[in-house]
Amino acid sequence: MPAFYAHDRFGKKVYSRLEGEIKQTIKNHSRQFRIGLQGPDLFFFYRPWHSNKVSKYGNHLHEISAYPFFRHGAAVVREKGRNSKEYAYLLGFVCHFILDSECHPFVEAYIKKSGVQHLEIEEEFEKLLLRMDGKDPFAYPLADLVPADETTAEAICPFYDDITEKTALQSLKDMRLVKKLFTAPGRLKHDTINTVMKLTGKYPYMKGLMNQHRDNLRCRKSSQELLRRFDGAVHTAVDMIYSLDETIQTGKELNKRFDRTFE
Repeated sequence: MPAFYAHDRFGKKVYSRLEGEIKQTIKNHSRQFRIGLQGPDLFFFYRPWHSNKVSKYGNHLHEISAYPFFRHGAAVVREKGRNSKEYAYLLGFVCHFILDSECHPFVEAYIKKSGVQHLEIEEEFEKLLLRMDGKDPFAYPLADLVPADETTAEAICPFYDDITEKTALQSLKDMRLVKKLFTAPGRLKHDTINTVMKLTGKYPYMKGLMNQHRDNLRCRKSSQELLRRFDGAVHTAVDMIYSLDETIQTGKELNKRFDRTFE
C-alpha cells in the first residue's frame, strides 16, 4: 500500500527534485528505477495462482526492518558503481519504502475503523490519482509500465537472498500479466471478472485488484488523507536518497529512518 500507479507517480515526483549524478543514474537506467519503485511487491506476482515461497518472501520483506536490506544494498552499489542499473533500482526501492512506511500506519487504522479491505483503499486511491492526472482509471495500461527484460532482472537479483535472475524475470512477466488481466476498460470484461471472483468466493477481498466502475464512498476520506501523506513523503524520500548516497560514498552509518518496516 499504496498500489502500482501511486508508486510510479511518486517516483516521478521524487525524480523531479533530484539533481546531479543521482538524477543522471536514474535517467540512464529508467526501467530499473521504475520497477524499483514497486519494491518487494514484485514478488507477490510470482506464479500468483498458488502459494509459493517467492510470494511469501515478498510478504516477509514487508514485515521486517528494511535496515539490513539497505545496508546490503549499499554494499551492492559500492561493487557495481553509482552509475549502475543496480543503483537505479535501489533508488526506486527507497521511494517505495518511504511511501509505504508513511502510509501504512494510517491504512491499518482506517481498516479497523471502517471495515473496508486493504485492496479497496488502494484501488480508490489509484483511481483518484489517475483522474487527477487526466487518465482513464479503467483503461490505463499499467502492464506497459512493467519492464520484463533480462537486463532489469539482472539488476534486481543481487539485492535478495535466493532470488535468481530467472525468478526475477518470471516475477516481472507475471506482474505484467496480472496487471493486463485486471485492466478492464469495458463493462463486459469488468463484469466477467467480478462474476468469476464472486463465484469463487474471492470477491470481497480481491475486487480491489481491478479498478471498480462503482466508486466506494467509504474510501473518500482515506483517499484524501493518503494524498496528503503522498505529497508530504516526497521531501522525505529525497532526503533519504541523499542520505543513502552519503552512506555509499563515505561508509557513514545508515540513517535510522531506514530502520522501520514497510508497514
